[in-house]
Order: sequence, then C-alpha cells, then structure tokens
Amino acid sequence: YTTESGKKYFLADATANIFEPLSESGLQITPYGYLVLEATYNSAQTDLDWTADKVASRASGSQKSHTTTLSVQDSILGIAINTPEAWNGWKFSGKAEFDLVDTMYGSGDANDYGFHWRHLYVNAEHESGWSILAGQTWHLWKMVTPNEIDGAWLENTGYPYRRSPQIRVTKKWELDQNSSLEVRAGIVKNGPNMGEDRDGNGTSDNSQSCWPIFQGAAIYDRKAAWEEGDRRWLVGIGGMYGRDKSRRWMGDDDYSGDYDEYDTKMIMVAGQMPFLEKFTLTGQFFAGDNLGRVQAGVGQGVGYHTPGEKGKEVSTIGGFCDLRYDLNDTWAFAIGHGFDNPTDSEAENTHGSAYGILNNQRSYVDAFYQLNANLHFGLEYAYLRTKWAEDDGDTAPDHRIQFTAFYDF
Repeated sequence: YTTESGKKYFLADATANIFEPLSESGLQITPYGYLVLEATYNSAQTDLDWTADKVASRASGSQKSHTTTLSVQDSILGIAINTPEAWNGWKFSGKAEFDLVDTMYGSGDANDYGFHWRHLYVNAEHESGWSILAGQTWHLWKMVTPNEIDGAWLENTGYPYRRSPQIRVTKKWELDQNSSLEVRAGIVKNGPNMGEDRDGNGTSDNSQSCWPIFQGAAIYDRKAAWEEGDRRWLVGIGGMYGRDKSRRWMGDDDYSGDYDEYDTKMIMVAGQMPFLEKFTLTGQFFAGDNLGRVQAGVGQGVGYHTPGEKGKEVSTIGGFCDLRYDLNDTWAFAIGHGFDNPTDSEAENTHGSAYGILNNQRSYVDAFYQLNANLHFGLEYAYLRTKWAEDDGDTAPDHRIQFTAFYDF
C-alpha cells in the first residue's frame, strides 16, 4: 500500500485495517511522540536539576551552586486512536500517552526513569457539537500554554496544570464562520501527584473526602480580523471547587487528631491575542485556596500552625504573560514572566518541609529554531527568585540556562 506521502507498506490483510492511513473506516491507530535531550545549567540549587519549580532555601544549608545535567526525561511516547466514519452522528477518539519521569521525583537522579501515564482516555464527539470524555487528561481549565522550554512549564510560578481521571462534557457552538464558543463541565478525582496524604494514613486526602472536584471552563475564540490567514485570538474563564480530608496534626509527626475537611477552589482567566502578523501575546491570572496539588501556591495546600488545631488553607494569586515573535518559518523568540504569591501568614511557620515559601517568580527569554518538520531546538535563559520565610524574607536567586533538542514524530 502506498500512502499519499509516497511511503510503501506491506501488511497482512488481518492487520491492514488497524493502521492509519490504510483504511477510511474502522479503527485507526497512529503512533506519535517526541524525543528530547535537555542540557541545563543552574547557578544555584533548585528543587530538581533537569527541570525547576523553585530555588532551594539558603538557610537550610543544602544550597549548592553551579549544577549541570543532561536528561531525556521530557520525552513522550503515545498512540492516538480514532474512528474516521461517524456512527449515528458520533465519532470516537482517544489517547494512550506516557513518559518516563515518575521515579525521578524526590530521587534527584535525572537518569532514574520510571513508567508514568500522562493521558489515557476515550472521547465521543457528536456532529451537533456535544462531546463526552472519560479517562485521564488535562484539567478542564487548561486553556493556554506559555512559550518556554523548561519541562516545569511555569508550574508553581503562575501556570497551574494537572492531568487527572475525569468525566467531562463539552458543548461547542460554531457561532459563525469565524468564531466559536466552547463550554466544559466535569468532575475530577486525584491523579498523578494530586494524591497528597498529609496525615500519612495511606489514603490520599482527595479520595478520603466524598467530594469530587467540580471543574468548568468557557472559551470564546475568533479569527483575528486584523490578521491575514487564520490567526485567532481567544479569551476564557475557568475554575474548580472541591474538598479534601485529613486528620489534624498533634505535634511532631503525630497526625491522630480529628478529621477535618478543607476547600480547594480556584478561579482563572486566560487569553491569547495575535497582532502585527508576527506577534502573539499570551497570559493568564488565577486566585484560589489549597492549590498545592495543581502546581500552584508554590506546592502549599493546607498548613498546620498549632498542634491540635485545624489547619488553614493556603491562599494564593498568580499568573504569567509572555510575548512571542515569529520571525519566519525557521526562527521564533519569546519573552515572559510568571509569579505565584501565597499569603505570607498562611504559608510561613507551618509544619512540614514543603511549606514556608512566600513568593516565587521566573522571568525568561527563549529562542526557537525549526530545522525541518521534525527536528527543532530551543535555548532559554531564566532568572528564578524564591522567597523563603526561613531566609528572613531574603530571596534566593538562580540563573538558569537550558538547551533542548526535540524530535517530533
């Protein structure tokens, strides 16, 4: 069989119909992914070496300087499935995608690989604009993406995100030939790295509560009338509300107190606007409480201040904004800034080593080079600042340089 691109395939009849693009009906399976090599340098110790959320506290005595590493942790492999022909107006699609970063967290070894599911879901989409998704994928309020190459993706620095098991219903209206409105609603349970267990009883706090997390988003996008081609702008609002449950801290490592439930909530606005043919402005702003499990509040969710008393949800505000310039089909550049600012009185003097961060910021400049359709490169300079309560209000800085080579397929 010869494809439109000219490639030849020789497959047995028994398997020919399952491989895209050999069949116009039935199930199509398409492998995809990208292979990544990252080289990073940090002038100060960060939480991880190949990617970074925050700068280590200098008062802790663990601060190191001038770290370098090479890693392939951000590489991704997956398969996409779809049914190209509709059945009673319905089409089905899905993804099974994984990377190899799971066992690395906490070990400090950039070469400590482990299997880690990213996406695993099925989506049923109707010709009327309705769709139903079941499985693990991005949270519903993920609407825009920063233009930078660090695998941390501004997590805990103005860009909350997470992938979790969920049931989602979406309705999309094509308002005219140039604009659309999409509304999402769903329920979410704990997923990868969302399973915080503050009391250490072996059950994640999100699962221990009978409450799921309710999430929603509304996104309006439109072709930019002032731009040539199909460059589009969008504006969206999203948020969530849920509860988790854990036992009270009684002092030292004792969590034998009463059970308490805590709110986890967030509101977010996001937007993206192209202008002057080559520029794109992207940003978002959020505020909420108990957001440590969705990469916000600089990882701080519920803080315990007094033994035997109920903890306090850590509230925070944050966001990011960046400007991208597409010089031509080969070169692009971006500059941006992100911040996450928890309430000082709720984050400081709390029990647990993950707490005491009062502010986290990152400014970044990126250059992107596209060699061909599959191979591209990125170079980033970032200036990170993390303010720790234990540093007496001083801010720990880090100058970070990263080079990345991507091979997409």
